[in-house]
Amino acid sequence: MNKKTPLLYKISFFWGVVLLSSLILSACGNKNSNNTENNTVTNQENASTTSNQSTSTSASSSSSTFTPLDIKLDDKSFGSIASIGENETNITVKDQNITGRLSKNDKTKYYNASGDVIAEVKYKETGFKLRKPDGTLLWKIKVKENKVKVSDNAENQNPYEIKKKEGRYKIKRMEKEYGKVTFDGNQVKIKSESGTYKLESNTDSYAYGVLVIDEIPAEHRMIIIAELLKGKK
Repeated sequence: MNKKTPLLYKISFFWGVVLLSSLILSACGNKNSNNTENNTVTNQENASTTSNQSTSTSASSSSSTFTPLDIKLDDKSFGSIASIGENETNITVKDQNITGRLSKNDKTKYYNASGDVIAEVKYKETGFKLRKPDGTLLWKIKVKENKVKVSDNAENQNPYEIKKKEGRYKIKRMEKEYGKVTFDGNQVKIKSESGTYKLESNTDSYAYGVLVIDEIPAEHRMIIIAELLKGKK
């Protein structure tokens, strides 16, 4: 009996050690698993944050590439576009400050310095409509591959057409030429019946041809130009 007792103690001690080791290893394994899961979640969050920062930076860079425009008519100030953005656009014409802001229903509303809405822009797949605050159509702008049409009716009847030909733009309506836009480096000249508009820009755009259309009030011309420049048409 006395000889067997130590042997039983040894066996019990051995299996006790084995069991304790198993418990320790199991606990370590769970801890490592939790750490791995936490690291995975953290990495995903970091990746998401980096992606969002990249998108934000890209949008900011796009907005910051616009160079403000100062437009003169026969060496007298006509108006300026200080900034263009998807959410806000700032225009000055005839000493009047106009601010365009994107609204919740995918329209851009333009406000005067007093905060009153003076016009709104409703976007379409092929262009946009400039309307009164009550929704009445003022001007319809239709953008095509090689020209821009500007008309005062929804059917685009008898529109002004701005076409590019031989490095310049010509503005016509029913075969009558109203003016033309020429480029010399970053110097832009727009000859019209009212005189010659001048500005500096590195953007080759149909937008500048709108200045020729005297039938459109100055503030509306500036809004249309800003909207066309957003799409660089």
